[in-house]
Amino acid sequence: MKRHWVFPVILLSVWIGGCETVTDSAQTTTANVDSAAQNRFASGLKAVKIITSVNTGGSFATPTATPVLTPVPSPWPGNDGGTAQYLPGVSAATLYDLDGTTPILKPSWLRDFQLGITSTTASSACATFGGSGSADVSGFYRVSERDCGSVPNGIGDPGSDPVFFRVILDRDYTKFGSAENLLVQVEYQAGGLRPNTDLNGNPFTNPEDGLDQLWKIFTNTSLALGSAGKPLSLFVPPNFAFCATNGSGNGPGSCAGNPTGAPVTVKQFLIPLSANPDVSVVQFSRIKSRINASGTGNYVSSFCTTSDSPLCLGVVIRSVTLMRF
Repeated sequence: MKRHWVFPVILLSVWIGGCETVTDSAQTTTANVDSAAQNRFASGLKAVKIITSVNTGGSFATPTATPVLTPVPSPWPGNDGGTAQYLPGVSAATLYDLDGTTPILKPSWLRDFQLGITSTTASSACATFGGSGSADVSGFYRVSERDCGSVPNGIGDPGSDPVFFRVILDRDYTKFGSAENLLVQVEYQAGGLRPNTDLNGNPFTNPEDGLDQLWKIFTNTSLALGSAGKPLSLFVPPNFAFCATNGSGNGPGSCAGNPTGAPVTVKQFLIPLSANPDVSVVQFSRIKSRINASGTGNYVSSFCTTSDSPLCLGVVIRSVTLMRF
């Protein structure tokens, strides 16, 4: 009988010892888990809305100076001790909840939201805030291609592009989770002179050659001059209204005498931040248009007056909503 009692005790001792070893191993593994995996989803505010207007209820105070090249401030992306430079925009001063009416504090994951302007007050500027009345979409950020002829084309470089809207993020995992992405919703109007064809109505071999205007979305890891971003998607085209449909005169969408012809449109863009933990800048840049350097071109003088040019040939940005998920 004694031999029957000894054998089970030995087995129990071995089993307990094995269990203790497994427990120790699990504790060691947990201690070595990467911090990104432990912070897949961050707490805090998930969404913010920017009203791109200087009117009452808008996000922007009236700007007092046109931005010029300036050192990248710390701790923004691209800072290298004050020697790197970038072209800043006008920063949003007031942010809103999703309803667009309730002001909120800036969330920790949003370092800045900026609009690139070429003039602070002139209603005939390339990129500014409209102010001449309903025809100029009073107070909202507007880009008039009629007036952009002398403005350099963009290349998706935060350090040099003059016309843009830009999101600067803090990618600290405790603020913006490693598994989270960004949904950008833009409410805007985009009008053009004619569809993407030459004067004879023939499509271009390269679709980008004949565009009235071209905007692209870029992602970047830096703000510094010379750090061209990676193109992610097109923002404009499509245009949703045209002043003339061919080379001979008015089309049904003509905005001569009807400067509010471009409808308000909403588009959403998924920015896959979880695929690249180093991306901290998302920039929508105006790349080019087919208007020449003097600011004139086919149909511009006939169909786009100074007051209606943002909606005849250009873009009006009304709001931008950022949602992390």
